[in-house]
Amino acid sequence: MNKSFSTNLDWDAIKHQFKEDNRVRISNIWLPEDAQEISRCLDQETDFSHAYTQTGKATVQSDQSLRSMTGPDQKTLFQNLYKDASQGVGFWYGRHLISPTSPALLNSVKSYLNSEDLLEKIRFMSDRADIKLASAQGTQFTPGNFLTRHKDVVEREGRVLAFVLGFTPNWHPDWGGLLQFYEDNGTPRDAWTPQFNSMTIFDVQHVHSVTYLAPFCPSKRLSITGWFRTK
Repeated sequence: MNKSFSTNLDWDAIKHQFKEDNRVRISNIWLPEDAQEISRCLDQETDFSHAYTQTGKATVQSDQSLRSMTGPDQKTLFQNLYKDASQGVGFWYGRHLISPTSPALLNSVKSYLNSEDLLEKIRFMSDRADIKLASAQGTQFTPGNFLTRHKDVVEREGRVLAFVLGFTPNWHPDWGGLLQFYEDNGTPRDAWTPQFNSMTIFDVQHVHSVTYLAPFCPSKRLSITGWFRTK
């Protein structure tokens, strides 16, 4: 059950690329069979709740609870959600905080992310000797989901680097779900299409979003995301 990254990764080259703009995408991060196994676990064995905003406040609700709401209550929920989003504040996507009750495979991934072996590589790559731990959650984006433009700075958690482990194969950019980067003034920079068996790492000062998933998107955007933190 123990999982770890491929031993073929060139961390000197990764460090060099990261230093160009405090962000990097690493391909073929897992052995192919491990990546497939984690992807199946997220898709078939993991329960996701709905994470969304209401009048600017983060909310989490189970899928069963959301589906049991009356029509008028659901209408109000989405009116509030879209009002937030229209003002550049908001999100709606599936979230699974990895905990002891999560599938064992997800706990194995989280344990590896917090292993001294990997943390030392992340410290080396980023020149941040103060990184102490990683938090992790499973995320699932389906048609209609989105994450508006923001930074990941949370001082009380000591977030330093955000990461995205991608587990969705054969993604088409027309489906949405792109990791979009921006200048601080909101000018779009570039967008990275979800990539299977990859790890994206970027400094939390980067302004970014996950673009709206189109109604015709036939796949789930599955990933494990989180932050390397100092506390």
